[in-house]
Amino acid sequence: MSTLSQETQKASVTTQVSSFLISLLVGLVVGVIVLGAGQFLMDSSALTETSAALGITDKTSWYFTRSAGTVAYLLLALSTVWGLLLSSKIIKETVPAVLSLSMHNVLAWGALGMTALHIVALLFDSYYTYTLADLFIPFVGPYRPEWVGAGIIGFYLMFVTTLSFYWRKQLGQKKWRQLHYLTFVAFTAVTAHGVMAGTDSGSPRMVALFWGSGLLVLFLTFYRILAGKGAARRRKAA
Repeated sequence: MSTLSQETQKASVTTQVSSFLISLLVGLVVGVIVLGAGQFLMDSSALTETSAALGITDKTSWYFTRSAGTVAYLLLALSTVWGLLLSSKIIKETVPAVLSLSMHNVLAWGALGMTALHIVALLFDSYYTYTLADLFIPFVGPYRPEWVGAGIIGFYLMFVTTLSFYWRKQLGQKKWRQLHYLTFVAFTAVTAHGVMAGTDSGSPRMVALFWGSGLLVLFLTFYRILAGKGAARRRKAA
């Protein structure tokens, strides 16, 4: 098979995976919004009976928000770690390029999708009254606005860096890589949001998740820097 045919096949696979992920994300967000709108349109007595039958209580949205946020953070941590493994070429010889890039995309879009569900679920919270402005404008919400604002900024940065995969050729490798460094800012902002605004941040499992992912990202970042300097010295010597 010619090099051109292989590149065409790789591009086709990447396009198919990306299209699926975008469709999944849009479907999840639209589905949640439609279901939420349907609840508001239902008769209050019917809503109460239906909720009781399904086991839905006033705290259900809060539990769902916490769960979605935890999964979103885990996916973001995995995406960041996988990106560092790619850039440091640790897995270059063991994982095919198409599969490794697709995995990075899957993790990034998965983190965005779960974050979107985490945000939308807060609209149904019974303890705090959230508006769309509270959830999309940093530092204006009713609950710990500074740390929730950090999470909102992290979400926007996640969205930009994930979309940048599709602008790679237009931006050029150097500018794309510089833009992709925002991933570190996003990861830091979201970690700060989780630690300072998360109601479960003091639990042993969440402490282990925050410390474990943070230290792993830090280690791989330093490894990436040192490996890059080593490669530069070898090129200069050659």
